[in-house]
Amino acid sequence: MGLTKFTSGSDDDANSGGLPPGIPTAGFGSPGAGSGDDEVTGLLEDYNERFKNADPTMFRDTLIEQVLSVLISKNKPNVLLKGAAGVGKTKIVEDIARRIALGDTLIPEQLKDHTVYELPITNIIAGSGVVGSLEEKVNGIVEFASDPKNKVILFVDEIHQITGGSSSHSDPTGRKISQILKPALARGDMSVIGATTSTESRAFDEDPAFARRFTQLVVDELNVEQTIAVTTAARPGLVAHYRHQIGVSDDVVADTVRIAEGNSRAGQHRPDNAITLLDRAMADRLLDHRKSIVRAEMDGDTALVQALRSMPQVPLTPTRVLDVAKRLMTGNARRPDFDVATLHATLTSRVQGQDDVLGQLTDRLAREELGLFPSTTPTTWLLAGASGVGKTETAKIIAEQMTGTEPIILNMTEYHTAWSTSKIIGSPPGYVGSDSHQELPFDTLESNPHRVILLDEFEKADTAVQRLFLSAFDEGYIRNAHGKPLDFSKALVICTTNAARDALSGNQIGFVTVARNSHKSLINDLTGFFDAELLGRFSLIVGFNPIDQQTYQRIMAADYARQRQRILDSKPRLAQTLPAAIPDDELHAIAAATFVDSQGARPAGKAVRAWIEDRLLSANTPTSTTASVTAAAEVVETSATD
Repeated sequence: MGLTKFTSGSDDDANSGGLPPGIPTAGFGSPGAGSGDDEVTGLLEDYNERFKNADPTMFRDTLIEQVLSVLISKNKPNVLLKGAAGVGKTKIVEDIARRIALGDTLIPEQLKDHTVYELPITNIIAGSGVVGSLEEKVNGIVEFASDPKNKVILFVDEIHQITGGSSSHSDPTGRKISQILKPALARGDMSVIGATTSTESRAFDEDPAFARRFTQLVVDELNVEQTIAVTTAARPGLVAHYRHQIGVSDDVVADTVRIAEGNSRAGQHRPDNAITLLDRAMADRLLDHRKSIVRAEMDGDTALVQALRSMPQVPLTPTRVLDVAKRLMTGNARRPDFDVATLHATLTSRVQGQDDVLGQLTDRLAREELGLFPSTTPTTWLLAGASGVGKTETAKIIAEQMTGTEPIILNMTEYHTAWSTSKIIGSPPGYVGSDSHQELPFDTLESNPHRVILLDEFEKADTAVQRLFLSAFDEGYIRNAHGKPLDFSKALVICTTNAARDALSGNQIGFVTVARNSHKSLINDLTGFFDAELLGRFSLIVGFNPIDQQTYQRIMAADYARQRQRILDSKPRLAQTLPAAIPDDELHAIAAATFVDSQGARPAGKAVRAWIEDRLLSANTPTSTTASVTAAAEVVETSATD
């Protein structure tokens, strides 16, 4: 589609008898002015001609009838199709153009012989730098579309771009266009179909004078069965595009829809996500087949080359579709395979006194790994218990074993006010920081959604912040301040809390289907810190056991073994003077001197480091056991005071 050059200045004066720029020339877009009409249609795209041979739209007959009924109305015959991206808004307009072009019996008499023209906004803006040229173009289009002899239905995709809402404040071009269109829309002189997404329609609604001239129709998302039918109908066109080299069975089409359902980014919708995935998977399969031929040729395997070339069609498999879906969603990022048994062994060796709790966590992960019940929401855990019992350490170990990376950690004490949500999703347009390009904590989910997220001390966050995460737990995503979805659906979200410590006894308390008095006590205590609906969104709530002095000693012994091995690897000469384990009498004495109920296992690491340092420093001048214990206790006490 070419653009006709619009002139101004001396050329306009010569052609229009000296009229100033911005005033349309006589006959521009008027009946009988063929050259003017040609100039206008040069800016438009004829949908009737383009889509007269297109495939019919499925499952949209009711919506198409509603659009047609608005278009033949006497007053305000203008439609706004509003729906999520990818649900098929533009396809509805294409099908109306196809029906008109083919003389479909559904088309009312008032619309027969009409032409649906798309008005690309870029065509109006391009070359409109001269004052008055933009107005001249829009006025010409209005005159052309308003003339009943031309029988025009104007389609404006992404119509929010020309409204006078806040989204247009930075560029007055949209407001100029909408102001010129308003009188013609109000009089009913022209019929317009607009399309916009549900999110971007807010900009449309911010100009009430423009919005009230449209009848808004919601285009809902197709269900899975309908999407399978639509994708099946799209298959012949895709197969023809790839020159019939790729074979796609009915089962693979159905699998593709289901795979797209469970492996699409937030903001992608049926049927577009399934059709796009099938297209990409076919392209990937064709390229892989070509690579196989090239490799065989390089290896000199003539028989294999001949066999590959002689295949009438290369079959597409669900495994291939799934692999492509994951790459489309995560790029090259992959969650490493991990062994649940190894994870459990690591947890129990590093987190003491919580064997039953850790068993529940690893059991839940093992069930998730089966993948029997795909979900569009994240796995969410709430780990409750006193300070120092191993909640945060557990989350870090799980992240290390499952993803090979550190978890995304948010210390929720930093989010204690309602406005703290801006630290997570950014500042809304117009507020301080809205134009900042600073990285937000969850931006990394876009490149790798398979992450462990640790929300530490969740009860200390403001209620507004907690409710922000309620959306992520419930829907699988939250939108940032600019409307972009942040996908949490593949993440493991672990929240820790010191709340409800009084409800926790020496026995482990878990969130189980069988009601227990202890469970009720835990939930009742947590309700004082969290909304009931938020607690209901956690897939698992467990209470960590309090740490007693005997468990504290085991924690110190395990920590000493790890620290000694680390020193042995980095400084073997020093490690030679360290015993294989802290002597039992010294271990007991250190525990008695440093253990504090309210601090749990937190002093253990400091006490062990102090004992190791004292042992190494006094290698040539041995000190007494009492001196070593005293030194360890002083280090812990000083750290606690600081």
